[in-house]
Amino acid sequence: MTLRGAAVWLLGAALLAATLGAGACLTRRAIPPTVGADSPALATLLVALGGARGILSEILWWRIADLQRQSRYAELIPLTDLLVTLDPASPDAWAYNAWNLAYNVSAAHQDPAERWRWVTRGLALLDRGLRVAPTSQTLLRQIGWIWEDKIGSDNDAAAPHYRAQVPALPPPEGAEAFAKRLGHAEWGRPIVRAVYWYDRARYPRDTLRATLILLRQDPAHAADYLPYLLGVARAAWPDLAPAQAAQVRAIVAEAAAAFPDNPAPKAFLKETAP
Repeated sequence: MTLRGAAVWLLGAALLAATLGAGACLTRRAIPPTVGADSPALATLLVALGGARGILSEILWWRIADLQRQSRYAELIPLTDLLVTLDPASPDAWAYNAWNLAYNVSAAHQDPAERWRWVTRGLALLDRGLRVAPTSQTLLRQIGWIWEDKIGSDNDAAAPHYRAQVPALPPPEGAEAFAKRLGHAEWGRPIVRAVYWYDRARYPRDTLRATLILLRQDPAHAADYLPYLLGVARAAWPDLAPAQAAQVRAIVAEAAAAFPDNPAPKAFLKETAP
C-alpha cells in the first residue's frame, strides 16, 4: 500500500471510529441528528478519502443495519448523517434514513412531543435530500407517505398530537399555485400536504388515492377536489399500463359512488370503459 493509500485508510478509520463513539454517547445525552455533517472540516476530510468513501459507506450501511436489529435507534443518528454526507446522490440513502427517524426512532419514545420531534427530523432530512435531487420521485413520494401514513392516519398512537401541530407549520413551496389547482387547500390537513407531495412526484396512483381520502375527509369541498382528481386521471391515462389503468378507474369509481350527484366521475368512467 502506498503512503497516500495508507493515509486515506487511517483517515477513514479515524472518521468511522469518531462517528461510532459519537453514537455511543447518544445513549447518555441528546444530540441533534446533524452532528457536524455539513462542517467544512468534514467536507475536506471526505475529499481526502477519495475512493475509500464507497468502502466507508458500506461499513456504515452494515453498522446501521446492525444497530437497527438491536433497536439501538439513538446511535443511528450520527451514522445516518454521515452516510447521507458520504453518498448525497443516493435517494435511497436519504429515504431509508429519513424513514428510520420518522418511524423507528420516534417509536422508541413515549412522549408524543418527543415523537413529533423525530418525525419532523425525518422530514427535514428528506428536505435536505431534495436540495441535492429536487426531482427525485423516491424522495417526493417518501415525504408524501409520511404526511399520509405517519401524520394523517391513526397508525401511530401519537398521531392526534402530530396533527395538532400541523396548522402552525408554514405551507410548502409553491403552495398558492397548487391550491388553485386543487381548488381548496387547507394546509392544516396532513392529507392535503400528502396530495401536494405526491403531485410533485408525478405519481398519479398515489396522488389519486390521497385525493380520494381528502374527498372522504372533506366532502363539503368535493366540487373543488373532483375536478382536480379527474384532471390527474385524464393527464395520466394515455401512459398507463392496463393494471395501472384499472387502479385509476377503481379510484374514480369510488369517487362516483361517494358523490352520486356529480356526473363528472361517471363521465370519465364512460370515456375510459374498456
